[in-house]
Amino acid sequence: MVRALNDHGFSESVLEAAGYVGVAFLDYFSIPCDHFRPELEALADRFSEKVRFFQVDASESPSLAEYVHVEAVPTLVLYRDGEEISRYEGPYSREALQERIESIMREAGHNRAS
Repeated sequence: MVRALNDHGFSESVLEAAGYVGVAFLDYFSIPCDHFRPELEALADRFSEKVRFFQVDASESPSLAEYVHVEAVPTLVLYRDGEEISRYEGPYSREALQERIESIMREAGHNRAS
C-alpha cells in the first residue's frame, strides 16, 4: 500500500524511520505520473514486508519537493535509515525498479524480496 505524505509527516515517516522507505514525488495532472502510479502500487505490494512506500503530490508540497531536490516528476527516492541511497527520475517500469531495489538490498546484505 502506498500512503500519501506531505511536508508535515516527512521527517517522522522518512528521515527518522528505520529500514527502507520509498517516496514517490508525483503530480496529479501529469500523464507520466498517471502511468507510474500502478507501477508504484505493484512495487509496494511486492516489497510490502521490506519497504514502506509513500507518495507526495509535488504541486501541493512544493517546499518538500524543493527540499528533496526533485527536478522532474515522477521521481522515486529510496531511503535506508533516513538516508537517501538511490533516486529514479522518470516513469521507470515496475520490472526495472524492482530489479534495482533488489540489487540495492542484496548489496546491503538483506535478503531478496519473496
